[in-house]
Amino acid sequence: MTPSATPSATTALDTPVLLLIFSRPDTTRRVFDTIRQARPTRLYVAADGPRPNHPTDAVRCAETRAIVEEVDWPCEVFTLFQEKNLNCGVGPVTAITWFFSHETEGIILEDDCVPSPSFFRFCQELLARYRDDTRVMHIGGNNFGSEAQQPLAPGAPSYYFSEQRNSWGWATWRRAWAMYDYHLSGFREAVASGAFDGVFSSALEKRYRLGKMRGVLALPSPPDVWDYQWEYTIAMNSGLYIVPAVNLVGNIGFGNNSTHTHDDGDMMGALPAQELRFPLQHPAYVRLDRPRDRKRFNEFLRSRLSAIVRRVFAGQKPVASGLQSPKAKATAPTPEAVPANTLSS
Repeated sequence: MTPSATPSATTALDTPVLLLIFSRPDTTRRVFDTIRQARPTRLYVAADGPRPNHPTDAVRCAETRAIVEEVDWPCEVFTLFQEKNLNCGVGPVTAITWFFSHETEGIILEDDCVPSPSFFRFCQELLARYRDDTRVMHIGGNNFGSEAQQPLAPGAPSYYFSEQRNSWGWATWRRAWAMYDYHLSGFREAVASGAFDGVFSSALEKRYRLGKMRGVLALPSPPDVWDYQWEYTIAMNSGLYIVPAVNLVGNIGFGNNSTHTHDDGDMMGALPAQELRFPLQHPAYVRLDRPRDRKRFNEFLRSRLSAIVRRVFAGQKPVASGLQSPKAKATAPTPEAVPANTLSS
């Protein structure tokens, strides 16, 4: 039988999908079109509210929300539309928690993450395969390593196990998200006790990762990021990420109109989504591939340095590699304070 890249266009996706949107109808349209091709039987859409002092937000948020009214396949659609802006941390956390209050597993996409068709099948098969394996906590759609630019050798594994997070299109289980720690509880004590010793691929990566987590604690409360806390949660629980052999999700949100991905010349923003051959070739063991992690992290650091040099020579201000947050005191509620919303269809 000839290996296939994608399921039939008429095959419905049984795995539920959560789409996180805000105020970018152009990018949301492209992501929605890929979801339409996948035809999930259950689609959850969570939208943050307009920001204060941003006059165009109300109109753009409304335009973006209107896109999901175009579902034209058999599908239950559930919405969580916020009237006020929760920020880029509380908003996604509230949405993902809402999603997993109704589903035991699922796929999560943001409004600028465009997956290849095979991404959905990849997630669906691995969600089922590792459903009861608590070592595995995250199925990622990204591989930014140089190896992912090369053709996958026949018989080579379709993915590997990592300690490095990529969350531009991903999937997980309720069992894993239930451990999520938005406030990084016990972080300082964990560092002092040596809990992170031996967790990362090198001392340099450990310094980098822990520095990002410390940055979260320095942000106004509630912090306007959510993904470093997910990274902390997985590290504290000795969890593993799944990394595909090729990059399955492209990010089209780079540029000055984005909240965190400002550098529109970033090499990660230029990587397209690719297709993966099926049937999947599974690794022989559920085991961390540390040499691969080390190689990918070194390539990542070189790319960051190259980006700084490129912007300096272009006469542009280097984009900060640390966390960025408005200086004004945040007033958004914490995830615990957000009232529960009922499903609407």
